[in-house]
Amino acid sequence: MDLNKKEKITLYLQLLLSVALVTLGILFIYRDNLMWSLIFWAIIAALIGTALLSIYRSIVNRDIFQALIGLGSVMLAVIFYRFDRLYIEIFAIAFGTWALFNAAVHGLEFFVHVKDNTRGKFTSLFATLISLGMGLLLIFSGVESRFIINLQIGAYIILFGIVQGFSSIRVLFKKEVRVSLSAPVVVAALIPNFLIKNISAIELQNPEVFSEDVRETKGNNLSVYLYAKDEGHERIGHLDIGYKGGIYSYGAHDNFNRAKSMAYGDGVMIVGSEKDFVQYAVNTGTTVFRFVVQLTELQAEMIEERIAVILNDAYFYDYPYQDDPEGENYLSRLRHAGLHVDFYKFHKGKFKTYNVFTTNCVLVADQIVESTGMKLFQISGVATPGAYYEYLDSQINKPGSIVVGKEVYRKAHPIAVIKE
Repeated sequence: MDLNKKEKITLYLQLLLSVALVTLGILFIYRDNLMWSLIFWAIIAALIGTALLSIYRSIVNRDIFQALIGLGSVMLAVIFYRFDRLYIEIFAIAFGTWALFNAAVHGLEFFVHVKDNTRGKFTSLFATLISLGMGLLLIFSGVESRFIINLQIGAYIILFGIVQGFSSIRVLFKKEVRVSLSAPVVVAALIPNFLIKNISAIELQNPEVFSEDVRETKGNNLSVYLYAKDEGHERIGHLDIGYKGGIYSYGAHDNFNRAKSMAYGDGVMIVGSEKDFVQYAVNTGTTVFRFVVQLTELQAEMIEERIAVILNDAYFYDYPYQDDPEGENYLSRLRHAGLHVDFYKFHKGKFKTYNVFTTNCVLVADQIVESTGMKLFQISGVATPGAYYEYLDSQINKPGSIVVGKEVYRKAHPIAVIKE
């Protein structure tokens, strides 16, 4: 790939920034008071700025609500200044809660490994115990254990800098595609719902990318689909792959063999007509974001090999849709709609059991996409559709990127469906 002068300058600046980030991360770890001082004064400055802006707006607009926001910001600034360790306790509780969440994630991984008798049991158990210990330590002994927070934040900044620098070097000197670090899970998980909440504004700004009619993927192109809906678990989103007119959709789709919480269950791969499948989702009220990835001949071959490897342990699943004549469940609705798709389960391997946090739709998409050289590094191991959206959206037409387009499919008057 040929880079122009402006693109090269941008990449060199990114390389310098990565060095600065690594240095900052090291300082945060070894000069722990530096990080907490920066956080403290940033909080105070933000509260004072909010107070001044709100008071100004309250005077100009005669808005009592803005005046109350300003007053509240001043009070919080005074409280934080007076009790200078309070903000550390708040951070410790937040990070401790996150550590307990990670303990639950690794605990579910351990359960699935035991259930399927697969490798990784002891690693998952060890990670569960470590996360549990860190969480309890931070929640009940926050100020004294704040070095753990320094270590986490510093390590994230260092890793972010390393990945950014590595990505720049790949593009500048090796002419390879970009890699990236995942956005924090808490932020990434909210992205699909944020997109849906703001879809009208997005359409006003970019009407040319919106359509009601889905086009299948042709030639040496790969499509990554993000599905989003403002209902239940669909707020988190779902990810699929489209390639040469075929769809590859993985999830806990079998309602007869999954937990009621949908946290785990038999992994089911839906394979069939890309156009039929995605159009059905659009027609029934789902907003679908599509990213187009342009492939070389070698990358296309690698994609096909990876798909074949994933499906190597799969077997055809004859879903008993006749037991659901009303079409209350997802696979039944696909059958009743007459879509040209088949269902597959797995004899063994990582895809045999679906895990909402790790072995999910994102893992399958990532396994396929990374064969092109693209890579999204997941820090916590929790894979979210929102993180992949943010990654692909940031790569559109960037130097060293093979993401060449984005489309949004949305139906003005969708068909109502019965919910599970």
